[in-house]
Amino acid sequence: MTRTAILLAAALTCSIVGSSAIAQAQPAPQTGEVAATVTTFWITTKAHTKPDEKSYVRYSVNKDVTRLIQQMSFVCPKSRRTFTHLDFFLKDMIAQGAPYPSLHDKIDGQFSLDGQGPLTLPAVSLGIELYFDRSPVTYKQLDQVLNAKLIQLRLGQAKLAYNTDGEFDELMREILPENTSLTGFFTTEAMLADCRKYRGESAR
Repeated sequence: MTRTAILLAAALTCSIVGSSAIAQAQPAPQTGEVAATVTTFWITTKAHTKPDEKSYVRYSVNKDVTRLIQQMSFVCPKSRRTFTHLDFFLKDMIAQGAPYPSLHDKIDGQFSLDGQGPLTLPAVSLGIELYFDRSPVTYKQLDQVLNAKLIQLRLGQAKLAYNTDGEFDELMREILPENTSLTGFFTTEAMLADCRKYRGESAR
């Protein structure tokens, strides 16, 4: 077993013991909540940086401890005429054929954050991805989502949960540089500040 596989296995064990959320996405009939443990921090990589856009990513690992899963990203366009947005990748979280809005539907996502809620935010469904704009109207509420330790999201009949865990974070800090073209680690506050700097914006 490689060092990476050993670390990933340890990450799963720590997360399962220390958290009520399961450490990896579970294939599911969508009758219950599907959970994943994700990093508290956000990372940038060469692969996720484009000439006109930066993306800050949160990862989990799959149930076989063999693959990193991109669970969400915060997308920061260079142009200030385009909203930044939070993007959820649903391929590993929603079972194929589960009730879910079709391509390009505008929908409402209902959040519970750290056990508090509900908080409803408008979103756009693009197939296996779900986008929440950080607009002048929604930025305060979306920042609550970005800073939450436990994000629970209901989409129709689908119920998803993203849980952060300190021990999982520490192990992923070792794993990610070995498996990605890593360029930086960011707290949520530092990520938003870095995005503002990239866009040439004042604080907000």
